[in-house]
Amino acid sequence: MKLNSIFITGALALSCGSLQALETAAPIADKMKPQQSFTELAGIQVWNYQDELLGRIKFVTADLENAQLVEVVIASGGFFGLGGKLTSAPPRALKLDESKQVMRLDVSKARFDAAPVFRTSNVAAYSQAARVAAVSRYYGLQPWFHSDAQGSLKNARIPNLGHVERTDRIMGMQIKSTNGQYLGRVGSLMMDLPTGQIVHVVDETAAMAGNGRYIIQARALRYNAKHSGLVLDKSYASLKQEPRLKWVGDSRQSFQKESTVNRKPRAN
Repeated sequence: MKLNSIFITGALALSCGSLQALETAAPIADKMKPQQSFTELAGIQVWNYQDELLGRIKFVTADLENAQLVEVVIASGGFFGLGGKLTSAPPRALKLDESKQVMRLDVSKARFDAAPVFRTSNVAAYSQAARVAAVSRYYGLQPWFHSDAQGSLKNARIPNLGHVERTDRIMGMQIKSTNGQYLGRVGSLMMDLPTGQIVHVVDETAAMAGNGRYIIQARALRYNAKHSGLVLDKSYASLKQEPRLKWVGDSRQSFQKESTVNRKPRAN
């Protein structure tokens, strides 16, 4: 798969030419491709601007409740991280090089090699604000959240870092209502890596009679007490009123947002 098609799922628009054959069927629908955040991003090469290979993306972490991507973890040396080193970088520091179909990170090889190591064994550290903020600053970016190092900053519009989880582990998590009703599972995460945001979550309800794929805003979800599943303050009946995604064609290689052309306008 070409890298530019991966970032189409990250809320970047598809070219008009590639959509021409679909416009007749659904002229106003948003076209997207399904996002399998771990399987589609894993293995992509990361190079610096001096054409030195830094490594490959192993996984991405996210603060789902704040709709923010937190770190891109890059494996270098060994075999895809086995026996090698894991280094994290803020998503906003990575740029897509469409001509080479790789990601670019504006850092020298020496500085990248000296970056703090990411330790998968220390799961609690994923959500440590001071550590994550230090990674952002190492690459010349300010964190988007409050951290201990920002003690004097009291802007209520800037959130605290919430629970951070690997996106490949968020995929497939059960979603339930506040009273325990099963609402489906996380089927897709639409991500915009260059801005570091989760655009929305797709709730797969194929196991239920509706067989739907409903669009949910990430900030509408919260983790349960054990961080093993997600909670949505909706019933299944109200979930069915949300926009849906549907497959285009028989190949199941792309889907589109449900058209709203026949819906009645909402009064102001």
